[in-house]
Amino acid sequence: MMRKAFALVPSAVARRPRLALAAIAALAAAAVFAYGYLGAENPALLHIALFELLLLAGLIATIVVAAGMGWGQAFELRRLVATDPLTGLANHRGYHEALRVELDRASHEGTELSLVIIDLDDFKVVNDEHGHPYGDEVLRGIGERLRSAVRDSDIAARIGGEEFGLVLPRTGSEAAYEVAERARAAIARLPVPRSELSSSAGIATYPADAEDADNLVHHADGALYWAKNSGKRRTRRFDPELVDQVPATRYREEVERLLREPGALESAFQPVVSLSTGRVVGYEALARFPGARPPAAWFALAHACGSGRELEAAAIRAALEPLGRPPGTHLALNVSPSVLISTELREALPRDLAEVVIEVTEHEAITEDAEVAGALEDLRERGARIAIDDAGAGYSGLKQLVQVQPCIVKIDRKLTERVHADPARMALIESFVRFARRTGSVVCAEGIETLEELAALAELDVAWGQGFALGPPAAPWSAVAPTATSICRAGLSNAMRAPAGSADGIVAGDRGLDRLSARIGDARTRRDLYDLLPLLATELGADEVGLSRWHRDEESVLVTLAETVAEEREYFVLSEFPVTERVLRSRCAAQVLVGDPGADPSETELLLDYGCGSLLIVPLVHAGESVGVIEVYLRDERPFARVEISRARIIANQFAALFPALFGAEGSRSGVT
Repeated sequence: MMRKAFALVPSAVARRPRLALAAIAALAAAAVFAYGYLGAENPALLHIALFELLLLAGLIATIVVAAGMGWGQAFELRRLVATDPLTGLANHRGYHEALRVELDRASHEGTELSLVIIDLDDFKVVNDEHGHPYGDEVLRGIGERLRSAVRDSDIAARIGGEEFGLVLPRTGSEAAYEVAERARAAIARLPVPRSELSSSAGIATYPADAEDADNLVHHADGALYWAKNSGKRRTRRFDPELVDQVPATRYREEVERLLREPGALESAFQPVVSLSTGRVVGYEALARFPGARPPAAWFALAHACGSGRELEAAAIRAALEPLGRPPGTHLALNVSPSVLISTELREALPRDLAEVVIEVTEHEAITEDAEVAGALEDLRERGARIAIDDAGAGYSGLKQLVQVQPCIVKIDRKLTERVHADPARMALIESFVRFARRTGSVVCAEGIETLEELAALAELDVAWGQGFALGPPAAPWSAVAPTATSICRAGLSNAMRAPAGSADGIVAGDRGLDRLSARIGDARTRRDLYDLLPLLATELGADEVGLSRWHRDEESVLVTLAETVAEEREYFVLSEFPVTERVLRSRCAAQVLVGDPGADPSETELLLDYGCGSLLIVPLVHAGESVGVIEVYLRDERPFARVEISRARIIANQFAALFPALFGAEGSRSGVT
C-alpha cells in the first residue's frame, strides 16, 4: 500500500507544489502514527516503515526542487520570448501583449491610454557609413534612453528594426505628445560621428481615437506616416479629419490628378485690415479645391501621400497669378515648415518678395535645424516678412515665437472668439500686443466674426485683423465692409478724447490708468480724492488703499486724507512708524509683509488691525520733496511685483502734483481741508 502511494507522488507533485508540501506533512503524520502504533506492536516493523518514509520524503523534496527550477526556467523562457535581445526592451510580441493588457485595464478603470510609435529617420545612413555592428550599438543606446524617458508603469518596446513603441497607461494625447518629444530629444542627443540622429513619431489615444488594439496601432501608424511625409523630425497626433490613417492608393491618385488638371486649384483672397484706420493693408491667399473636401484635408492627404510640397507650390503659383493688387498692400502665402526648405517652394516664389508675407502654418512643429533657419533668413533677405499663423494654438507656442522671431504674429481665432466678453482672452491678447511692441512685430487677429469682437480688438491695440466681420474670402481684390471701417475709425477717435466717462468694458491695457489720470486731473477737493479710491484700488490690484499727507510741523505727523480701511481721518507720529518715515525721507518705496521676521512691529500691527498681509508704501514726490504717501494693502501676504511698484509710482507722481493746488502751504492739523 505504501509503495503504491510512492509511485503516484511524482506526477502529482510535479504538477502542484502545494500538494508536495501537503504530502510531506502527511508523511510526517504517518511517521508519528507508526511510532505510536507499530512501535508498540513490533519494533522491527517500525524500523522498516520509518526507513521507507524517510526515503519517500527525500524523493518528494528532490522533486519539489526540480519542479521549482522548472517553473523558474519556464518564467524566464516566457520573459525572453517577449524581450528584444539587443535593446532589452519588450519585443514585438511583448509589445502587443502589453498593449492588450493595458487596454483591458484602461477599459475597466475608465482611463485614457496613449500609444506612441517612433521611427528613426534615415537610419540606413548610419549603418552604411559605420557598419551594422555600430548600428546595433546605437540601437542599444536608444533602448537605454527610451527607458529613461518613460515612467516605470509605461512599456517601451522595439517593434521593428528601427521602430519603437511606447505604451503609456493613464495618459492623454497632450501628455503623450510631451513624452514623444522628450523621447525624440533623448534620441537626438545620442552622439553619432558625422551623422545627426533624428526620429519621427505618431500618437493615437484610447478611447478618443480607437477602442481596440488593432485600430489604435493603425491610427498611430497613420500619424507616424504623416509625420514622415511632412518632412520628418516631428511628432504627429492622429486627427481623423487630417490623417486618413495610412493613405490609400485612391487618395494618392486624387492628389496627383488634381496636380495634373489645369485650373483645378483656385485662390480666394481675404482682406487684412488696419484696426486703427479701417484700411486694407494686405490680403491672405486661401486655396480653394473642387468638391466638398476642405482645403486642410487636401493638404494633409497630399503630405501623407508624399505630394505635399508639390500641392503647396501649386497653391502658391495660383495665388500669384491675379494682377492689380492695390499698391502698398501685401500678399500673404501659407507655407508648411517642411516646405520651407524645398526646391518646389523656391521655384514657385519670385525672386523679389518685397510685398510678400510668408505665413508659417501651425500644423507642424518648426524644427530647430540650420536648414530651416537658413531658409527663413533667405526669404527675409529677398524682402519677405515672416508670420507665425494661429499663435496660441497647435504648434504655434511661445517657443515658436522666440525661434522664428516673426514680423507678424497672427492670433488664433479661438482667442478672438467673444473676446469682448472675456477678460481672460483680453489679457492673453494684450500679452501678444506687448510682445509685438517690444520685438518690433505686428499683431493680427484672425477669425473676427462680430462687430463687438472687432471693437474690442481695436481697443486692445491689435494692429491688424481679418475675418467675416471685415470681409470674407472673395475674388481679388475686395474692400472692407463700411460698418467695420466706421468702427475701426471710431475706436481711434474715442482714444483721442478724454476717457473719464468711457465705459467700453475693456479691462486690459492701460485703459484704467487712462481713466484714473483723467479723474485725478479733475479733482478739486478732498472729497474728490476719496471718490478716486475705488479706481485707484482697481488699477493697483489692491484690496484697500490709503492716501496721506506729510506735515513737517512740530511732531512730523502723517495725516490720512482718504482711505478705504478707515472712515475717519487719522494722525500718525512718524517716529512710531520707522518704515513710513524712511520712505518719506529717502523718497524710496518699501513693502511690509506680516510674516517677515525683520518687519517693523508697529507696521505689522497696523496691517493686522486692517486684516491685511502685505503693504506697499510709495512716496508722493513734488518739486523734489516728499509730500505724502500712497499705501497699497493686500489681504494675502505676498511680495509686490516690479510692474505693480512701477505702476504705483506713476500714479503717486500724479497725485503729488495735486497737493499744492488743493492744500497750499503746509498748515496745522486743523487747517487741513
